[in-house]
Amino acid sequence: MILAYLVLAHLLGDFVFQPSKLVQWKMESKMGTLVHASIHLLVGFLILSPFIFKGYYSLILVLLFVNVIHFFIDEGKINYDLKHDEKVKPFLLDQLVHFVVILIGFLFVSDIRFILPNTFFHRLFTDIRMINFVSFVVFVTSVVEIYNFQIAREKNKKTKIVFKRKDMEKRAIIFTIIYFAFMLISIFAFGKGNF
Repeated sequence: MILAYLVLAHLLGDFVFQPSKLVQWKMESKMGTLVHASIHLLVGFLILSPFIFKGYYSLILVLLFVNVIHFFIDEGKINYDLKHDEKVKPFLLDQLVHFVVILIGFLFVSDIRFILPNTFFHRLFTDIRMINFVSFVVFVTSVVEIYNFQIAREKNKKTKIVFKRKDMEKRAIIFTIIYFAFMLISIFAFGKGNF
C-alpha cells in the first residue's frame, strides 16, 4: 500500500501538479527543478500524512530520499534534453529510473506493518483498489498526454504542450466504467469486495 501511495505521489507531482510554465522554468534554471522536487515532497507528505501523523516517521526519510534523488534525475534529463533531439526514449527512461528509486525508497520501510484506526475514512484511504484506481485515472489522462507530447516534440522542437481535455475526459470515463465493471464482476463471481 505504501508503495502504491509513493507511485501515486510521483504521478501527481510529475503530471498533474507540473504546469507547462514549471516545465519551462526547469529548462531555464535549477530553481525550477528544486521547486518541482519540493512539490513532489509536499504531495508525498500530504498523501502519506495519515501514516506520518500516526507515528510512522520513517516515511519522512523515504520521501526525502526519493525527492532529493528526483531532483538529480530531472536535472540529468533536462541536460540531455537540451542537447539532443530524441525525446520519447529519455522520457520513458526518466520515468523508469524514478520508479526504481521509489522502489528502493519503499524497501527501507517494507518490513513495517502500517496500521491505521478502523474508521470509514481510514478503511477507504487504505483500500488498495481505490489507490490503484486514482493512479490509473492519472495515468490514462495526464501521462498519456505527456507521452504524446514527447512524440510530437521529436518531430517538431517548437511543439507546445496542449492538454486535450476532451481526450483526457474520455479516457478517464472509459477507464472508470471498465474498472467498476470488473469490480462488480469480481464481487458477483467471487463474493469478495466491499465496493
